[in-house]
Amino acid sequence: MEKITLLLFFYLFLFKFISGADDCVPASCSPTGPQVRFPFRIRGRQPSHCGFPGFDLSCNKRNRTILHLTSARSYIVNRISYAEQIIYIDPEFCRPKRIDDFHLTGTPFDFSSVRSYKFYNCSLQKSNYMFPTAPLACLDRVNHSVFAVRTGLIPEGETPENCQYMATISVPMRWYGDIRVELELMWFTPFCRPCEIEGRVCGRKDGNGETTCLGSPVGIRRNAKYGLIIGVGVSILICMIAIVCYTATKARDYNQSRHENIDIFSITISPRPNSSTGLDLSTIESYAKTVLGESCRLPADDDSCPICLSDYKPREALRTIPECNHYFHVECIDEWLRLHATCPMCRNSPQKLIFGYTLSSI
Repeated sequence: MEKITLLLFFYLFLFKFISGADDCVPASCSPTGPQVRFPFRIRGRQPSHCGFPGFDLSCNKRNRTILHLTSARSYIVNRISYAEQIIYIDPEFCRPKRIDDFHLTGTPFDFSSVRSYKFYNCSLQKSNYMFPTAPLACLDRVNHSVFAVRTGLIPEGETPENCQYMATISVPMRWYGDIRVELELMWFTPFCRPCEIEGRVCGRKDGNGETTCLGSPVGIRRNAKYGLIIGVGVSILICMIAIVCYTATKARDYNQSRHENIDIFSITISPRPNSSTGLDLSTIESYAKTVLGESCRLPADDDSCPICLSDYKPREALRTIPECNHYFHVECIDEWLRLHATCPMCRNSPQKLIFGYTLSSI
């Protein structure tokens, strides 16, 4: 429990070290949305000192990033290039009712290059006019397409054949290129391009209007990144050492317990070895064999076999164990002597006889 508590305090300290006092961390409206950082900020998610005046963004109900202009119009932000200082917005050309002029006066974005375009709705089956630009695919229909033609290319008052004039709008453009499905708005103040090139963060200097490079890489600071790598590495190393020690302890305890069980088993359960093995057939056949007569009388006055406990009958063959002269049925004693080398009565080991004898009768 103490180890877990110490590890928890370690991670809390590491998180505090990484986050630090700077709360101007990058944010976004959705996992796929553009990253928002200085000079932009998201209202309600990032403090006011994290952005520059006029660069406020917000999130709509669909978690899309929204740019608000002074004309009370708002546009969806597709992406932001901090190195080029360009923000790409959706002009909403695909919603014809929203087509009107873009008013950038009073905004921090450059509007020195503004071009006017006339929009025409043309029937493709009948129109032979060659437009200098490709149609806007988002406004195309089965029987017609919409073209945006730069003002001046078509004489004033004229309309291409089988085309219908829709509207004229002014679009902020860079000095090169033509109208696109997204508009490029550039800003020059604050000028943070040198910081971006060096991989450092641009921000306000001492909370005032001046900007400076803060000397930290985008995202996690360099020293925090090193601290995170070291902290995670040390934690993984400690966990690995703990697992190895735990496994080694369990293996040692298991081997010791198994060794003790084997010793006890060998002492208490191991069978007692036989004192001797049985006799071979030639030795058994060398023992004397007797065939009983009608009287069934034996010198030892035995009237039954000690092995099968059956009474002897006339003409039955008996075998005698040497030395002790105990009689048994031939079948009974032969089977016994194959397994044991002792007499089943007195447990004495008989001497091996080379020659046997047979009594025809008594």
